[in-house]
Amino acid sequence: MAFMVVGIHAEFLKDISVDWSYFTAFGIFRIAVPVFLLISGYYFYRTLEDKRTFIWFKRCVLLYCFWMLVYSVFWFKPTELSLKMFFIQIIVGYYHLWYVAGMIGAAVILLVIRRLNSPMLIFISITTYLMGVAIQYAGNYHLIENAHLDNIININFIHRNALFFSLPFFCIGYLIHKHNLHPRISFTAAKVLAAIGLILMSAEIYVNYVAPGRDGGFDNFFSLIILCPALFILFMHINLFANTKNIALYATAIYFVHPLFLLPLTSLLATQATLFTLIVIILSIIAAYFLIAINKKAKFIL
Repeated sequence: MAFMVVGIHAEFLKDISVDWSYFTAFGIFRIAVPVFLLISGYYFYRTLEDKRTFIWFKRCVLLYCFWMLVYSVFWFKPTELSLKMFFIQIIVGYYHLWYVAGMIGAAVILLVIRRLNSPMLIFISITTYLMGVAIQYAGNYHLIENAHLDNIININFIHRNALFFSLPFFCIGYLIHKHNLHPRISFTAAKVLAAIGLILMSAEIYVNYVAPGRDGGFDNFFSLIILCPALFILFMHINLFANTKNIALYATAIYFVHPLFLLPLTSLLATQATLFTLIVIILSIIAAYFLIAINKKAKFIL
């Protein structure tokens, strides 16, 4: 999944085929962050059960602060950054760190509403997600005539935030653990759901690609709310998340560190997107090895 995120940011295959780049980097690779959120929500249930909520939030906030500080070399420019924009950046998160900010926000919301019954939590998850999807589609297709409002809804944070994006997947992951759904949904059923979700997402990507009037890419696809939970349960059946401590650490490290290589090299390799992606992945894997070693002493960095 971490490699998909690198592919998104490096615009994988763009130099070879615009069509396939759109289908991968601007399409199917978008399953990565929702699956990360499902995993985080799944383990958040255990955190609540073990009464380690404060420790979880402390660790996540330290993680967020550490990486915001690391990337401050890219975003903190005192002569260009107003106080208002500084606080917006802190709340939203720089570049890929929006995921951590969104996850923390989703956990706060879930902490408040967790006493609601599960059908209500499912309703809230689906409703908020569809609202986010609707906002992004309205923005990308410029369905609102008011130019000022159109500009607002085209800001990523308006639809890709804790409420409209992170909470739905985080909450579904939490409910999967709470009700022990992964063994209750058979492997065959999970495969069928995943196949349906993949077909729907492929169709959605294609329609958006060929549709006139579309402007920009998508983070919020309608089909993700079906495909990603189905994939998560499917992965649970094939024990992909078993013995995953080292895999999870590498995935986390690659996710956090890859922009340190991607951002400085963008201008040099902008016309070689596929090679660019591979170079960033290799450098990120090497860096991940050292980050994991450092994390043994400073556990707040991963």
